[in-house]
Amino acid sequence: MNWGALLALFCAGAAAQAQPLYPIRSGDLQGLIDASGRVVLAPEYAELVQGDPLVLARKGNRTAYFDAQGRVVVAPQEAWTLPFSEGLVPTAVKDAKGSYRWGYAEPNGRLAIAAEYDSAGPFAGGLAVVGRLDEWGVMKYGAINRQGRLVLPCTHDKLLAPAGGLVRSESKQRTHRVFDASGRDLTPKDVDFVGLPSDGMVRVWSGRLQGYMALAGELRIAPRFQQASEFREGRARVWVDGKYGFIDKQGNLVVPAQFDSAEDFSDGLALVKREGRSLFIDPQGKTVLEPQAERAWPFSEGLALVRVGRLHGFMDKRGRIVIEPQYSFARSFHQGLAYVGQGRASAYIRPDGQTVWRSDE
Repeated sequence: MNWGALLALFCAGAAAQAQPLYPIRSGDLQGLIDASGRVVLAPEYAELVQGDPLVLARKGNRTAYFDAQGRVVVAPQEAWTLPFSEGLVPTAVKDAKGSYRWGYAEPNGRLAIAAEYDSAGPFAGGLAVVGRLDEWGVMKYGAINRQGRLVLPCTHDKLLAPAGGLVRSESKQRTHRVFDASGRDLTPKDVDFVGLPSDGMVRVWSGRLQGYMALAGELRIAPRFQQASEFREGRARVWVDGKYGFIDKQGNLVVPAQFDSAEDFSDGLALVKREGRSLFIDPQGKTVLEPQAERAWPFSEGLALVRVGRLHGFMDKRGRIVIEPQYSFARSFHQGLAYVGQGRASAYIRPDGQTVWRSDE
């Protein structure tokens, strides 16, 4: 996995944490810093995964778990190998017959959900996918809640990872259904595929056409778009007659389809391109900014990454360059810091441009 993908994955896992942590590395080894640049875990681990609430750290065949201050909570061991999620970790326990069954443990080792499954996935949105072997030795999947109660029986060929309090099933015929946290089937009529919840809506497919359902299962926007994206900040990008525009949650085309390309709304603005020009528009489609740069990225935390010549910097929503282009690569701000590089060296910077951590390379 490249460093950019690792950074994105780690930040996604850290989103629920009260104290954000940021990955660093030395060669192939990984470490962590906090928002002040303090090294929480020195870069000496083969793998680090931000869990909820603990960080998984791996060296060789052993795994340990640390808190956000870098203190050992679970000493290096070989029994647990998966990240914590929503306070629990899948764990295998030998039953009376000597076979391993899966349950869920708390950081103190207490078994919070009995080990009675043949497979167990992480919790997300209060749900986890578990599996049991049927009489033919074929794994069948169901879903449990945080109390350990089966809300979906273990009868499904495949269950996708839960998201937003919903879980989706896929049969061998690749038909899809979507269920809520009580196990109720929410799938609208004539829908073939169900996407992930985003901004209170779920993208759905009927054949090749796309529309949207509400989290409660109501079909809000009938499938009629050949291309579409998830809702972000009350708007969804759609493709109409070869151009991109944006709809609201009632399906109204509130920003006419007039753009050659478009990004989702972020930080109140959307980056679009029309006739070769990059523009930032507001939710009503009004142009509020035309960046003077070879390339711009969507706004995040009040600043947008831009490239001028071969170097990267950041501008504010008035179009002013507030961090001069000086980096050979950079990523957008996330939880107060941006990851940047100058040659072989990498660093984290604050919105005022000050460096809080720099690599030795």
